[in-house]
Amino acid sequence: MDPAATGPGREVTIKGPQLTGSVVLDTAIGLAVVFFAASSICTGVLEWISNKLNKRGEYLLRGLREMLDLPPATPDDPRSQGDVPVAGQAPDLMTRGSRRAALQELSVQGKTLRDRLSAAQPGATVSAGAPLADLVLAHPLVAVLHRPARPGTAGGDMHLASYLSGRTFAASLIDLLVPNGAGRTTLGELETQLTKLAPGVPARAALIALVRNAGDSVDSVRTELESWYDEQMGRVSGWYKRWAQWRLLIAGLLLAVLMNLDTLGAGYALYHDQPVRAAAVAQAVADQACPPATAPGRDACLGNQKGVLDRLPLPIGWGLSAAGSACATYNQTSGCGADPRRWFPFLWHNSTRHGLVGIGGKVLGWLLTAAAVSLGAPFWFDALGKLGSLRTAGRRPGETAPFVPPPR
Repeated sequence: MDPAATGPGREVTIKGPQLTGSVVLDTAIGLAVVFFAASSICTGVLEWISNKLNKRGEYLLRGLREMLDLPPATPDDPRSQGDVPVAGQAPDLMTRGSRRAALQELSVQGKTLRDRLSAAQPGATVSAGAPLADLVLAHPLVAVLHRPARPGTAGGDMHLASYLSGRTFAASLIDLLVPNGAGRTTLGELETQLTKLAPGVPARAALIALVRNAGDSVDSVRTELESWYDEQMGRVSGWYKRWAQWRLLIAGLLLAVLMNLDTLGAGYALYHDQPVRAAAVAQAVADQACPPATAPGRDACLGNQKGVLDRLPLPIGWGLSAAGSACATYNQTSGCGADPRRWFPFLWHNSTRHGLVGIGGKVLGWLLTAAAVSLGAPFWFDALGKLGSLRTAGRRPGETAPFVPPPR
């Protein structure tokens, strides 16, 4: 900078990359926009797959089975108990193609269990006949929450409920063990019915202990059951999140390769190109204007994230038209078309021209994108909000800095 060209009251426009909080923060915001858009795409695809496979319903069933039907680990046998043993020819809800018939049969077995517990004399034992978790899911209070795999169809596969409240769980389990049409179930009746369960029912001891420690009312038992259920569902949520995170990592890697979504290349462009940075920050402001997760229109807003990536002036995509022109120039022809004999030499030349360092950098950029996508869209949405709040205290891109005379 020429000192003669400046003076008191003059302003100097800052050009090029400067290691200031504004440039670094705006670069971070731009990358967060890219990660949020890519995560929204992958999350949408994963949610569609999860819905088709009914993964949440299956994890709910597994969590209930571990809670009610798996023998607890003991110092004598601390190993995993494996799958729930299904007595006799009891239907299995894990089999997708026969869930409708299984739910109907389990509903009948649940009614049979209630009748046998009511008729059994004190001291007698009654076998559940099927996993308690399956009987709870077939209870009328819960059965209405299941839905056909194809809405509006009366036959075929059924999707298990993706969510079950603690209150519904407690009410259906108590009604399964102590039917009382008048609604006056007492604590003594509940404990008596539980003692009639066969000792081989894994949840028997836990339920009896819970009833004895609940206090002096059935409402206290319901509260304890809800707390027990909520603790187990916290673990189930962790199982599903781990399943989803690994699939998001794979989906993120595929998206990064297909769209050439390179974190290192995008970060370099954002840091060294002020107009690109400004466009990314403007897009961040637009993304934060999306309605909250519970508001209508939120899904449609997130569904536009593919367009966000297309609109950002970043080195994203393979540039097929430009590649076609470059291939024609390399082969000294009018065009390469779909001829692999022209494309393969061009691609090999283009990849080796950058050397191993360039290829390794590209692969590393894809891996970083996949790792960022695996964190999920909600993480990057929150990150955008926090980065945006930090940025309000800084200078906007393109603003001029007042000239400060050097000390004498």
